[in-house]
Amino acid sequence: AADGAVAAGGSDAAGSTADYRVMQGPLFKKPGADPAAQKVVRLSRKVGDSIRTTGRTWAGPMGGEWVQLDPAGGSKPGWLLVEGPGFGIPGPLLERVDPGDEEPVVLRVLSPIDDSPLCELCLKPSQTVRHAKNWIALRLPGLAPEKITAARERPSDKTHGMGLRNFPASWIIEDCTRIRDTPFKSGDEFVFFYMGDAAGDVEAERAKSGAYRQQPLAHHRALAFLRSRAGFPRAGQR
Repeated sequence: AADGAVAAGGSDAAGSTADYRVMQGPLFKKPGADPAAQKVVRLSRKVGDSIRTTGRTWAGPMGGEWVQLDPAGGSKPGWLLVEGPGFGIPGPLLERVDPGDEEPVVLRVLSPIDDSPLCELCLKPSQTVRHAKNWIALRLPGLAPEKITAARERPSDKTHGMGLRNFPASWIIEDCTRIRDTPFKSGDEFVFFYMGDAAGDVEAERAKSGAYRQQPLAHHRALAFLRSRAGFPRAGQR
């Protein structure tokens, strides 16, 4: 299909030049002018990076949303996946940057199972700790946001799963606290402990989702919260 055409099975929407923020990775790109092309390549970009686009989006036949890269921004022609099924990554990979948006805060997250690197969170300073907790639940299905407690200091190994009795109350950060009001700055670890059996919860969710061949229920709950709190729209609903 020629550039500007609407490919069969999809729809296309014009837009004005816009920046998109990298929320998670890897990214997926369709090289060239035609978003209906079958070739897809993986790209690695830092969480929090800004990517210039033409603002033009395309909705694929399976419901995925793609946005066209702007060559004037230094990118080769192509389309990037904003969000969509079939790539094994729930939630948005990219989020449109609105005029006046503050610079994001990018925080590291360690797994509550073994303290290995889990992901990075790209958060607006105006978003809350609860927003961050739902992102963590989205990235490690099975974790329950209500069992995640944010802390000002890193808990000891003996604190995970043991409730609050060994944890100073002054260290706890309430869910309604905005990210700008926490001690966390870009590059810091989002410190939390898990009030439960993280490994058991994750394993149970994997067994459940495998048995029913569907996305884990935890994904749907976390996505529903993030979308309801101005986190991001559904693909194709801009």
